Amino acid sequence: MIEKARAIAAEYHDGMVDKYGNPYMEHLERVADRVREMEYDFVDETSEIEMYVTTAYLHDIVEDTKITRAYLVEAFPSDVVTAIFKLTRKKGMTYAEYIEELLSRGNAPFTLSGKIARVVKLADLLDHVSGPTPCPPDLKKRYEKSLYRLISKGFG
Repeated sequence: MIEKARAIAAEYHDGMVDKYGNPYMEHLERVADRVREMEYDFVDETSEIEMYVTTAYLHDIVEDTKITRAYLVEAFPSDVVTAIFKLTRKKGMTYAEYIEELLSRGNAPFTLSGKIARVVKLADLLDHVSGPTPCPPDLKKRYEKSLYRLISKGFG
């Protein structure tokens, strides 16, 4: 499942760069690696880590590409697909509203998809603030506030 997600992410994000001009796939790799590193601290059942890492590779695919829900539903378990859509920011939504919705959707973290989404978002934010390219101060502040918000709500 992880390799399938990685291949789909590579295909759909091919040629894309992040806001710093780096190949987008590098960000997805770092987020997936960070999720793996967080396994023993944030994942209740280690047998579920595959779903977390799969979601990490696909966490931006709905926002950034033309992939369809139908394609994802056919390819991945429902908890993964639900987590991906929980991680998808709706058009017109502020970042603060998005984080609050991520925290409240599906009674996160009490559902598996909600917990997956929160852990992946935490890894995503950590990559943004500590990635290889320095984050602009205004974005860093927004990402740090979001990190604090996620952490303050707990994960268990």
